[in-house]
Amino acid sequence: MKSRFCAVAAFLVSAGMCTADAITITLMPGTLTGTPGSVVTFGGTLANTTTSTVFLNSAGINLSGGFSPGDLDTSAFFVNAPLFLLASEVTLPIDLFTIKVPNPFADGSHQGAFMVLGGSDDLAQDIIGTASFTVEVSGVPEPNSRLLVGLTLVLFFSCIRFGKLFAQNLRI
Repeated sequence: MKSRFCAVAAFLVSAGMCTADAITITLMPGTLTGTPGSVVTFGGTLANTTTSTVFLNSAGINLSGGFSPGDLDTSAFFVNAPLFLLASEVTLPIDLFTIKVPNPFADGSHQGAFMVLGGSDDLAQDIIGTASFTVEVSGVPEPNSRLLVGLTLVLFFSCIRFGKLFAQNLRI
């Protein structure tokens, strides 16, 4: 009898931990490419998959590689997402978060997860939805155009001045 009670208790506890996501996060697209020094913005939709209201209270990002917490920004979620979703409600496409690619940064593919926290009230902090994403880092950052124009002008005027000096030396 005691072993049956323990088995039933273990089943009930594990059943509570195996709940499905309350919302579906669809990132559009799920993979973005950035160069060192650039910022990539992920957007998408949020859909309530339950028959009750779900509060969207917070968001978080986990990302592999050499990214620091300062490179991960969820402020777009707080600006664009509603405070809650009614039963079966789906948002229009909205910006959800940004990733700043550090400069310098090695080329590569970095997998991450975006999580929305919330639940049945405005204080809940359960993970109610997750979406996987990838940041592809490739190439070197574009050089500053002002710097290129400045160097071109210096080279141009240097050539003119050198040309005049060279022409004067030939007359002698």
